[in-house]
Amino acid sequence: MFLKNRVLTTVFSTIFALGFVSTGTFVKAEDAPRKLSCTNKTLQGDYASQVSGFQNPGATPFNLLFLDRFDGNGNIQGIKGATSTGGEVAQDLSDTSTYQVNSDCTVTLSFQNQKFKYFGVIVNNGKKVLILETDSGTNISGVLEKVNY
Repeated sequence: MFLKNRVLTTVFSTIFALGFVSTGTFVKAEDAPRKLSCTNKTLQGDYASQVSGFQNPGATPFNLLFLDRFDGNGNIQGIKGATSTGGEVAQDLSDTSTYQVNSDCTVTLSFQNQKFKYFGVIVNNGKKVLILETDSGTNISGVLEKVNY
């Protein structure tokens, strides 16, 4: 009887241990790495922009608020905006620009009128873009956030 109980205890302990180990080795779908697949269509609609920093090393502060319309094909129509550079405010601005989205969900933006170039990272399925100006001598960064009216 003692031997029978010992065998049953060993069998149940082994089954329990194997079950415990095996449940820890399953990978849930949400834990698996997600393949990025962004295109220009990822950015489509109206985005509010808030950008700030310095245009020259150690000098002129720069702030910008803008409403841009992304067409999903690489074109941006700046609807309305304002900038403040060193205390001078310019309002009612508009601009025509371009963008290129890469499959890894990074983006480059080129603003023609101001001749600014930005690098960005698309987050939250295109609801937000974190940007950094890439022009020499600048230290400017900001956020573009999709707006729904």
